[in-house]
Amino acid sequence: MMQEMVKQCCTDDGKPDFAKMERYGKQQFSDDELAMLKQCCGREGMPDVEKMKQMMERCGCRVA
Repeated sequence: MMQEMVKQCCTDDGKPDFAKMERYGKQQFSDDELAMLKQCCGREGMPDVEKMKQMMERCGCRVA
């Protein structure tokens, strides 16, 4: 499930894909959200999975 969200919100090289998220209406990101996105996309010591899921859903990334 998280992998599907990562595909929707991250580039192939492990960076947040802001263009995709902007299409879903998410344009402003707090420092905490940016840090969490970078961790998730880069898969560097995943943060709290439930918090990550909620934040990515707010960015428009959902599992179909």
